[in-house]
Amino acid sequence: MKLLVLILLLLNAVLFAYFNLSKPQTTSSINHEPIEPEKIKLLTPQEIEAMPRKQPEAEGFQPVEFSCYEWGSFSATSLPRARETLTRLALDATPLEKTTQEATRYWVYLPQSRTLQAAQARVQQLRRLGVEESFVVFEPQWRYAISLGVFKDEQLAAKLLEELKKKGVVSAVKGVRNQEQGQTSLLITNMSLDKVVEIDKLKPDFPGSELKQVTCQ
Repeated sequence: MKLLVLILLLLNAVLFAYFNLSKPQTTSSINHEPIEPEKIKLLTPQEIEAMPRKQPEAEGFQPVEFSCYEWGSFSATSLPRARETLTRLALDATPLEKTTQEATRYWVYLPQSRTLQAAQARVQQLRRLGVEESFVVFEPQWRYAISLGVFKDEQLAAKLLEELKKKGVVSAVKGVRNQEQGQTSLLITNMSLDKVVEIDKLKPDFPGSELKQVTCQ
């Protein structure tokens, strides 16, 4: 009887060892870094907004912006020169015929000087009086006059003349420009800002002309 009990105990021990050794190991072998909750910080909406964002454009790259402009108006004499200028700048333009009323511009200017040197000296004098917007005109009819502003509205020209008188520019006068028939403006499409700057520098060559941005058709 004792032998039978001993055999049963031994059999139970063998079965227990067998089943325990055959179980799959469930303990993970991956070591995790301990979490330090005191280092966790929740950002406020203001802090999230202030965080740097990735720029969609490559650094240093500036997209070129294009717009439509109307340049004019020009008489039959000056129109070919204006078109040649646009061709040199690789710009295409569509001519727009203007009525006499549409083309009329009022300008404030100093009468013609005898020489270019005298005109340039007057420009320097204007700057000392606080007048920065002025340029010497080279158009044959008005050669060496000094343009101080060109306006479509006569009242704006009169206002500028009054302001100049207060600054001591006593020789400034107001007159009418571009009143001849057959005036034409040039509609330029897809023009970049750098070309706008180049045309704006040509005011002395085309006195009375205006370059204004318009809605593209």
